[in-house]
Amino acid sequence: MTDFEAAGVKVYVLSYDEAGAMADYKAAHNANFTMLSDPNSDVIRTFGILNTLVAEDDHPWYGIPYPGVYITDADGVITEKFFENNFQVRPGPEQLLAAVRGEEVLLKERSGADAEVTVEIEFEGDSLPVGLSRQIVARFSVPEGKHLYEGPVPEGLIAAGIELDDQSEGIIAYTPVTPQTRPMTLSGDGHTLNVYEGDVVLRLPVAQNGRAMEKDEDGRWVSINGCVRWQACDSESCGLPEEHRFSFRVPAEFSVMGDMGPGEGRVPAMNGAAHFQEMMARRQTEV
Repeated sequence: MTDFEAAGVKVYVLSYDEAGAMADYKAAHNANFTMLSDPNSDVIRTFGILNTLVAEDDHPWYGIPYPGVYITDADGVITEKFFENNFQVRPGPEQLLAAVRGEEVLLKERSGADAEVTVEIEFEGDSLPVGLSRQIVARFSVPEGKHLYEGPVPEGLIAAGIELDDQSEGIIAYTPVTPQTRPMTLSGDGHTLNVYEGDVVLRLPVAQNGRAMEKDEDGRWVSINGCVRWQACDSESCGLPEEHRFSFRVPAEFSVMGDMGPGEGRVPAMNGAAHFQEMMARRQTEV
């Protein structure tokens, strides 16, 4: 949590797990942030984040929340939130810190209207382990007087976006994170479209499910390939569609898990099997 501490960010975790399970987690990982136990899901229900994909029967996971993160300002007002349907995936620290900072980015100064759109593409993070999402980030510098389109767009126009190649098997793309747009009505056909102007940052959260990993003498890796597409227009005409390809080879490992069975990435000090038995007993008592 060093990056969060350096940014002056306070972290609180709310979990369906018993207090003992979270104490073991903190001890196993030397965690120093606050973890709160909600075994009866009282707070989870109050926030409206009870995971309804889990059946209300004797399933041991009934009562867990949808995995998510709230970002608040100094007054406790929620400014951003990240939630997933897949309980095995969490947003990476880079996108959380970007949200805390209001996604502040420093781009090259835009020049005149005759200048071209430029784009910088990066993979945000130093690895992509199973169970953690990272972001592919495209930073556009759009000259004054020009704009890019947000999708959907009519036939003949290209929306700005980040796309993965079809052969990126095992790499999962989530809902893109996009900045605010403004509406623009086209003079020819009267269509009203949403456009990006100025410094534009598009983010595509991605994760991997283990099938994408390759192994060599240097360790495990995933390859992420795709392209960024856009079309720059002004008030009178549009330029040709453009694309910029990217290819990232990123270190990848398995998730860090408790000792609930054989496999890589297990942390015996978390006492996962024992806490799972406690959870099973609790569910049987409730039912």
